[in-house]
Amino acid sequence: MSPGADPRSGSGQLTWAYRPLIAVVAYHLGPTRVSRWPDGGFGVPAPYLDALRRSGARTAIVAPGEEGDPEQLLEPFDGLLLAGGGDVDPARYGGATDDEHVYGVEPDRDDLEVALLLAAVSSLKPVLCICRGMQVLNVAYGGTLHPHLPDVPGLLTHGVPLDGTETVHDVIPEPGSRLSATTKSLTPLACASHHHQGVDVVGDGLVVTGRSPDGLVEAVEVATDPAEDPTFQPWVMGVQWHPEETAATDPAQQALFDGLALVARIGGTRPKAGGAGRGRDYHVADPDPAWPDHFEAEAARISAALPPGLLTRIDHVGSTSVPGLAAKPIIDIQLSLTTLAPREPYVEPICELDYRWVLDPWDDAHEYFSRDIDGVRSFHLHVCLTGSEWERRHLAFRDRLRADPDIASAYGELKRRLAAEHPRDTIGYTEAKTAFIEDVESGGRTDHPERTRPRTAIVG
Repeated sequence: MSPGADPRSGSGQLTWAYRPLIAVVAYHLGPTRVSRWPDGGFGVPAPYLDALRRSGARTAIVAPGEEGDPEQLLEPFDGLLLAGGGDVDPARYGGATDDEHVYGVEPDRDDLEVALLLAAVSSLKPVLCICRGMQVLNVAYGGTLHPHLPDVPGLLTHGVPLDGTETVHDVIPEPGSRLSATTKSLTPLACASHHHQGVDVVGDGLVVTGRSPDGLVEAVEVATDPAEDPTFQPWVMGVQWHPEETAATDPAQQALFDGLALVARIGGTRPKAGGAGRGRDYHVADPDPAWPDHFEAEAARISAALPPGLLTRIDHVGSTSVPGLAAKPIIDIQLSLTTLAPREPYVEPICELDYRWVLDPWDDAHEYFSRDIDGVRSFHLHVCLTGSEWERRHLAFRDRLRADPDIASAYGELKRRLAAEHPRDTIGYTEAKTAFIEDVESGGRTDHPERTRPRTAIVG
């Protein structure tokens, strides 16, 4: 943990070597907004940038009016944030352009944000869309907006920006969604809200992942295939409220920025133009008979730190758990817990044992920690839900390797080769093992080439 970091916020990410660069599209600032700027300018409210920086990300403002191919504009960046602001041009979704409540329309900002959003989706760069940003996301996918929520019967007060009104209301995440996985909240999220428009017809290719108690759509995501590895599908989340306003004190709201930064970091560490990756150094070592003893000692330390009744089992998984198997010399430990929400009962005591916490922004049933000793990565800790698919698969793969020395030997040879072929690219290394892993899981062959894009990933 970095000095003064709050482990509940995921801010342990600040210790990582590569800090992803997030593009944030700016507002127009009129000639009267800033003294001595007679021609106006562009800006972004500080809370957005503060929340991204707490997540370990770097930030860069992109101004409306930029010309050029959107993929080329987005190329230097690892992720994208679309912030709040005025209304989306009603002409984009067939709305009334003369509606008296419409304000702050910026057509060039609409153009840039839609173009960058679609480019990010096609290139699998993560996107977080906040308030107006979620409306841009919905419209970009063919959806429509309510022009003025106070005119819609039966709705809660959601705040009207021009009136200076705002409120805090609940949002209920949909189980299994990226919103639920990222926030790990079993209770409704407390959300700061001030918006006079909202989603009416949901865009094609989007799914609703959160609503307020009055039924209004408060969160949407780009649809993904649950049968495919989520890390190789779009991570695009839209939230109608303003998480940046309470993120400094509410870990669930800060987690939205942490999730964006994490997915951006994973993509950003990949090699550029055939060079080495930008991740940490690693290697595959000869089997060490001391690995089980290291596991036992660390498992006892972790078990003693957790509150009674939370831990159901603790297992040595990954390659160091298989006798005679070459491995990255990092002990993988799997904790099975009765619940992963709220996070505090396990995140805080584990971080007190010098672990760094990294949330899982894809899976409701998993969280991840790592620990270095003397600057060397020594332990990976996978916290999973008891009875989950994550728990079952990792135990089953370990047991298959233990039961079949030939498969274990072939796996060790593959790992050595891949470690040499993917320097400082642990993501590429993990991807390339997947075809082998899938064959082991299905009982099939283990001798065909690895895939470029895996469906699954196993630790070790």
